[in-house]
Order: sequence, then C-alpha cells, then structure tokens
Amino acid sequence: MKQRTLKVLNGIIEDKEVDLESSDREFANMIRPKQLTGKYSYEIKYDQGFEQNCIMLGKLINQPVKTLTTKEYFTLIGYYNAQNKR
Repeated sequence: MKQRTLKVLNGIIEDKEVDLESSDREFANMIRPKQLTGKYSYEIKYDQGFEQNCIMLGKLINQPVKTLTTKEYFTLIGYYNAQNKR
C-alpha cells in the first residue's frame, strides 16, 4: 500500500501517468476472503455455533428454544455469559 501511494504521489509531482495495475494486483492478492463453501466454511461454523447455543440455552431454561423471540435469545446468551464470568 505504501509503495502504491508513493507511486501515485511521484506521478502527481512529476505530472506523469502512473501504471498502478501491478501494485493493485499485488494488494488484491494479500486479501484472503472467508471461505464460504465446503466442510469448514464460515456459514457451517456459524450454524454449528448457533446449534450449540440452542442446546445450552435449552438446558438453562428447560423449554424449547424455538419458542424464544430474538430478544429473549440474545438476553439469555448475555445472562449465561455473565454467569460464567464469575
């Protein structure tokens, strides 16, 4: 990023056209997006975490988690986390 910025600034100072394609390609190759498909995808890990939370909350409240509203769900998560910090 620093090299790209220096190229742009030198181009402005020298009033020249600057080729930034190689710098942009190098910078784009540094960015690694999250894996969204396959066995170890972000979505699978999120779903597994959600399922684990539902099981844990079901044991905590002794009722089906599917009957909870979103607000109740997250309130219980906060309550559980606060209890476990002590």
